[in-house]
Amino acid sequence: MGQIARAAVGLLAGLVSAAGLVVSVAAQQEVAAPAPLYRVFLKDGRSLASYGEFARVGDRVVLSLPLAPADEASPLHLASIPEAQVDWPATERYRDALRAERYSTQRGEEDYAAVSAEVAEILNRIATATDRAVQLELAERARQRLAAWPADHFNYRAEDVRQILSVLDEVVSDLRAAAGQTRFDLALVANPAPPPAVALLPPPTLQESIQQALTAAELSPTAEERTALLRTAVGLIETNRSRLPAAWAKATRSSANRALREELEVTRRYAALNERALRAANRAAARADVAAVERVLIETRARDARLGGRRPETMAVLIASIEERLDASRRLRLARDQWAARRPGLEAYRAAVEPSMSDLGRMRSPLERIRALSGPDPGRLPRLEARADRSLRRLQAVLPPADAATLHGTLVGATQMAASATRLRATAVVNNDMKLARDASAAAAGALMLGERARQELRVLLDPPDAR
Repeated sequence: MGQIARAAVGLLAGLVSAAGLVVSVAAQQEVAAPAPLYRVFLKDGRSLASYGEFARVGDRVVLSLPLAPADEASPLHLASIPEAQVDWPATERYRDALRAERYSTQRGEEDYAAVSAEVAEILNRIATATDRAVQLELAERARQRLAAWPADHFNYRAEDVRQILSVLDEVVSDLRAAAGQTRFDLALVANPAPPPAVALLPPPTLQESIQQALTAAELSPTAEERTALLRTAVGLIETNRSRLPAAWAKATRSSANRALREELEVTRRYAALNERALRAANRAAARADVAAVERVLIETRARDARLGGRRPETMAVLIASIEERLDASRRLRLARDQWAARRPGLEAYRAAVEPSMSDLGRMRSPLERIRALSGPDPGRLPRLEARADRSLRRLQAVLPPADAATLHGTLVGATQMAASATRLRATAVVNNDMKLARDASAAAAGALMLGERARQELRVLLDPPDAR
């Protein structure tokens, strides 16, 4: 290595070692990190303090507003504002500046000491190496490591790093010249300056915190959040009146109370609109009155417009609910129209099976006695069996409509079991056979059960569909 390069390496090693010494002392000092109060800057020039980093969630920015001076226990209020209202370049510059400041007080010196020691070790190896190619490779590695460090560490000690890099560039150039290399590397002079510093703002005062709560209430997209923020601001003014400028406190409290009353009145009106609209939509949907539900939908939107469209979240839910009723009324209207088209066939079927169902009804008491193994009079059994057989023949001659096919099968089964019950009971009486009597009881129970089911199914078929 040439004399100039050796001198440069010695000077650079001294700079890095000195920086490491300063760092080692500073790193031993405990630094109390202030509360991380970020700032969200708005396009109109105002700003909101955020305890901890804010979050972008969809089209909103969510932050925790501190509501007391920094030297007091600060209650926090979760707030959200539209993302479109934020001055993002200013907000992000401030965020990066605050991160850099916190990094410098918590880890900066320690990390700078580590990279300084690493570079110093590489330079010592350059000074002791005899192979020029090895020296050049080590010098370029040291420069690359050092050049990348500020961007990855919030530009901490960037100016110190720039000064060291300028010396290291001379070393690399000298080593290249000594090695006979004539190429020129722009990286040796392209050391971009760090972005301009952003002045950090002091924590908001109590008055500023209240004003920021009112600003957040003004921008909040939800009524519940606006109301909560306004109530919080009014409460802070009332409990801290002696600490606030009297004229400001009086005017701000009056303005906040007025805004709060207006919010509550708007909420009340929308609640009444919601109740009226749903009640009307439910009544119309139960009647399958599609046109009436459509009118409710139109009138609800018109009333929302007259109220200034000030509850979009409430209206979105209400409109969706009315549209559900509209869909239900259309489905019910279709079902009732279908039932009306089928009704003549169902009425004709009822007339055709009415005699058989009447026979089953008149047989109910005897069948209950057969089921209970308590009768009836043996002389009645042949007439009951004949009645059941006649009913069965009538039913078998009926061609039911498609909708009544299941019902007809149930009715036929009930009649067959009634006939079987009377026949088995008669045989059991003649033969004094208890097993046959129990079989007759089971058949009678089945006839009674199926007969009742058939009557219920017929009622359902003949009743118009209702809202379910």
